[in-house]
Amino acid sequence: MNNVYSVKDKLTLFLLAAGVFCFGLILPDSLSTHVKMVHYAAHFGMSFLLALCFYMICTIRLKISKTISYTILVTATLLIGILYKYWEIATEGMIGNYSFHVIIDRTGSMTSMSQNVSGLLGAMLLIEGLLDRNLAYTAIKSGKLHVNDRGDMHVAAHIQNKIPVKTISTANHFSVLTEN
Repeated sequence: MNNVYSVKDKLTLFLLAAGVFCFGLILPDSLSTHVKMVHYAAHFGMSFLLALCFYMICTIRLKISKTISYTILVTATLLIGILYKYWEIATEGMIGNYSFHVIIDRTGSMTSMSQNVSGLLGAMLLIEGLLDRNLAYTAIKSGKLHVNDRGDMHVAAHIQNKIPVKTISTANHFSVLTEN
């Protein structure tokens, strides 16, 4: 549970936030009308949810590395978005009646994909800024979480030295409650 952000980490978080803002709000003009705001919320939310679910399944359940997890979540989320947009276009009967350029222009495919990318970047921002650093699973996986015979848990800064960074005594919490 490393809560110290390096310059590289801060720059990454800033660029992800800027990407969410640009791809979600500025480029597709998502704030001009109520309908566009609802459309943005739907695309952002679904992409965010899919990306977060794929990341959690890949890293926690399947124990896949972070790089491969990101590749899977980006590919799967955008592929699902493309398939949904194709299904939407096909049910409107536009395929075969209009050229590809006209279909892309009239259905707002680029706007939708931009908003999907915004949702992906938002999920990555959450993963990089909060989940990857603060999940108990991350501390357990790192091998730095130790429990002694009395039930005290602490996160060790150095595994070799076993220097505790933070000590949480579960026994002391219960003894305070019983004394009062």
